[in-house]
Amino acid sequence: MKVLVIGQTSQVGYEVCRILSDKGISWHAPDRAELDLSRPNQIRACLDRHQPDLVINAAAYNNPVKAENEPSRCFSINRDAVAELADCCQRQGIILFQLSSYRVFDGTKQEPYNEKDPTNPTGVLGNSRLQAEQQIRERCERHIILRLSWIISARRPNILRRLAERMLANKEVYVTPDQLGCPTPADDAARIIVAMVQQLDCGAQVWGTYHYATTESVSESNFAEVLIAEASQHRDLNVRKLIMANIESREGIKPPANGTLSSNKVLNTFGVHARPWRSAVARIIREVCDQKSSPP
Repeated sequence: MKVLVIGQTSQVGYEVCRILSDKGISWHAPDRAELDLSRPNQIRACLDRHQPDLVINAAAYNNPVKAENEPSRCFSINRDAVAELADCCQRQGIILFQLSSYRVFDGTKQEPYNEKDPTNPTGVLGNSRLQAEQQIRERCERHIILRLSWIISARRPNILRRLAERMLANKEVYVTPDQLGCPTPADDAARIIVAMVQQLDCGAQVWGTYHYATTESVSESNFAEVLIAEASQHRDLNVRKLIMANIESREGIKPPANGTLSSNKVLNTFGVHARPWRSAVARIIREVCDQKSSPP
């Protein structure tokens, strides 16, 4: 199998490429000069050049605040480029594996979201991710859409780095006790993706939409307390207390209050088990602390 990975510099894309290498699976990840998602002709040219069997699209516009101020750019990358990618994959008989987000839901459900729950995104970013999914379903028969919860790693902006960096800089840490998610390490999400890809390579005909998240949900405030405990193992922190603010008091676009996802379908279909996140958080916090200790 030949795999083309779009978005190698993203949190999950980076780990997918690493695991593909470990598994001995042939892959190529075009850089921005070779494949700019805002230029549809480059999408066609890249697929023609490399002739992959499967494309993993881990690239996306992910900033919810900036998306409100530049919706055309957000939709161009998240919806329009994906529509062109889906057309190209369908035309060439390529499997399309698209990463999506919990943001396609409004977060009002009390239990973890499953794949049959109705979508109702709020804000430009969530709508762009949902419309990308719709474009794929309409245009590319052989596709997998995998929605993920809170992605965390020592790379790129994410909820763990945002909170940890404020703690390490001895700044005030604002958190919401009523925002829930499943912190999902990028390398764990990549583990699931590659396991699914390997089964597709063996001929599994299991197209459709799936969810993956770690086994334990947590509020942002409780997650921050875990981070404080872990970071305190490596640094002397001056964080005396977390500043609590309900999600409704946040200005601007608000994230879904419930970002938890059920992984039952991916388990039942592919036999891959979700893992807990706490041991991975200890490792990631250590990496972030090491980064902050290193000279620029």
